[in-house]
This record gives sequence, C-alpha cells and structure tokens, in this order.
Amino acid sequence: MCFNYTEIAFSVARKFALLLSVSLTMLLYEQAEAQVIYQGGSNVQFLYGRHLNHSGDLATITFEHFGAAGAFEHFGFADLSNDVSLASPDLYLEWYPKLSLSRATGSEIKLGPIKDVLVAGGINVLFGGPEDFAAYVAGTAFKFNIPGNGLLQLETYYYKQDGSEYDGTYQFTPSWDVPLPVSEKVHLRFRGFMDFIGDRGPGTTQYLTQPQLFLDLGNTWNKPGKVYLGSEWRYWNNVAGIKGLDESILQANLLINL
Repeated sequence: MCFNYTEIAFSVARKFALLLSVSLTMLLYEQAEAQVIYQGGSNVQFLYGRHLNHSGDLATITFEHFGAAGAFEHFGFADLSNDVSLASPDLYLEWYPKLSLSRATGSEIKLGPIKDVLVAGGINVLFGGPEDFAAYVAGTAFKFNIPGNGLLQLETYYYKQDGSEYDGTYQFTPSWDVPLPVSEKVHLRFRGFMDFIGDRGPGTTQYLTQPQLFLDLGNTWNKPGKVYLGSEWRYWNNVAGIKGLDESILQANLLINL
C-alpha cells in the first residue's frame, strides 16, 4: 500500500484546525458551575483500544464541552480518530443546543421524577471515512432527579440524515454521569450514553452505547475532579444502519478536565 504523505499531512492538518476551531467556539459559552462532567466545563480525553473488529487498533482524541447562559445550555464534542494505518483520521462532531423551560419561564417544570424539560436540537457531522455524513435532530430532553450529585437525562428526537434517499426516523438517547465514592481516597465515576436510531429507509435500526468507568486520580493527591483514568467500551449494533455489521472495542481512557 502506498500513501501520498503530502495529502495525508494536509488532511490531518485541516482536521486538527477544524477540531481546534470547534473547541474554541464551544469555550466561548459560559461554563456551568457543577462538578458532574456532563453538566459543566470542558475536558480532553485520550483513548486507545486494540483489535477493533479484529482488524486493527483505534486511537481517539475527544474534546467535550458543556456551557450554559440563562435559560440556554449546550453540549458538544469532537472526536479525532484513526485506525492503525494512521493514514487519514476521521473527525466527528456532535452539538446539542437546548432551552430549559424551567429557567425560561421562571417556574419549575416538574412531573414525578422529571425535574426539567428542555426543547432541544442537534447536528452530527463526520468528515472522513468512505463519505462525509450529516444528520439533524429536533425534539425534547428530560432531566431526572437522582440521589446525590449526578445526571440522568433522556433525549427524544426526530432524526433526519442528510440526503433525499433517507427517511426521517426517531432517536432516543439516555445519558448518565454518576459519582461512585468507594472510600475517602477512591472515587469512581460511571458515565455514558446510548443512542437508539430507527430505520431511515436504506438499512435498518441501529444501537450505539459508550459506557465509561473512571477512577479520580486527582483525588488521590487531594485535587479531585481534575484527572481521571479508566476505560470505555464502545459497542455499535448495525453500524450506520448496516444490518449484521457490529463493532465492539474496549479502550483505555485518560480524561483531563480543563
């Protein structure tokens, strides 16, 4: 196999530049004051896993950010990843702006375990791979009361992939971020999400989950919430809606809060 290293270098540089610009744009939003990773601030993650589909290794750099201003909040992330060839890394972005009805109206919107309802939208974009990809979502998010300082959320969307050949469908996304203190020094954190996406016309339904389990390394030297070390399992059933094509990889993960 012969690579054009000039084209590879330009491709990597363009994607790093786009990743940096997205990261800086997210940081312009006021950060929410909270200790839960999904509820406030920014982080960078470095992930590495072996034997992706028994064919190669996977290295990923992820930037995540949550910001809030008044009744508005947003969550976004950018993944820069490549396989063992290192030939042309993929850049994948998701961004979800939301409007809290409780904060917008000045009165709590509560129903049973639901503590807030949000009007939400989002965009998913992939640069790289066999072809570029874009999808758009719009719907509602529900935040739930749970014990302790944690997050449990359910997002329900209308999902439309770019392209006239694709039908609109549904997406359900539960997400969570739960602290698990074991002892004074040992603090764990369990976080992750699941995406359930319906049939878009071509292909079939798909399911993606990425649960993460972390140890708060910073807490062992009295600086909690700064550096986490753990693992992530990524499982994708019917990858991109292709029936029978599954993906599973266990990755080491170093997370640094900014």
